[in-house]
Amino acid sequence: MMPTGFGTASVGQLPRLHVYVDETGDRGFSDKSRGKSPFFAMTALIVPQEEEWFVKVTAGGLRSVVHSGPPEARHKPLHWVEHFKAKRPERRRQAALALSRMRSVMVIHVIAHKETMHKDWGMSQSKELFYNYTTRLLLERVALAAREWPGGRRLAVVRLGAVKHMNHSTSESHLDYVRRGNCETYQVPWSLIKWPPTWESTERDGIQLADLHAGLLNAALSGDPRDTSCAENLLLCKHQLRRSYDGRIMGRGVKVIGDDSFVTGRIWWPAWQRP
Repeated sequence: MMPTGFGTASVGQLPRLHVYVDETGDRGFSDKSRGKSPFFAMTALIVPQEEEWFVKVTAGGLRSVVHSGPPEARHKPLHWVEHFKAKRPERRRQAALALSRMRSVMVIHVIAHKETMHKDWGMSQSKELFYNYTTRLLLERVALAAREWPGGRRLAVVRLGAVKHMNHSTSESHLDYVRRGNCETYQVPWSLIKWPPTWESTERDGIQLADLHAGLLNAALSGDPRDTSCAENLLLCKHQLRRSYDGRIMGRGVKVIGDDSFVTGRIWWPAWQRP
């Protein structure tokens, strides 16, 4: 059964949202993987088509900051892990400030806490299943954001960062199975996502910026739960989180797989959720 609720022609005529997705952490459940990366997260950066120019300006400006040498070197894609290491706090701050100035965008994070979801045998045994489920939760929220976008419905064009050793055709098939109504997704308007989504390289500016948003989240979640400083840069972008009509982010701009307290138990959580 195909998604219902909107005619194909009318959906195709809607103004667009450009959605860029990247991930942070790893998908492994071994003791070593959970020790090194206790969480896995996917982040979506949603940009209205009329603001797409700001993506290019922001990414280009940050590349000029981190790359030295001849002008052609400034085309090298931004990578959080490579260019924004903890020993370069000034770069992390510059990235957060640049991202925070994109006032018309929206950000969604889906965070999986491995320890408290480890009892889910299926996902803990299959990186592919884990990835597909996390992606599904993220795209559900993207579709809802497209329906509720200020000024009226939009059509979301989704581009995800390609993942090494992943068969993305299988991911597409799984997500298509979901969107066709073969499992309950609580009336998610899947027709507001241009199908299929695509998996692309980090050459695309928007995916580079999604990687930086994911990096800010990683830095905050990797810090001591009692430390506020690890989240200072993340908090600069809190106004971009998708929220409910009364300002709540849980389940909207932030979705936790596992125990919510992995996130809500941190000292900076009240500040993050406050509009």
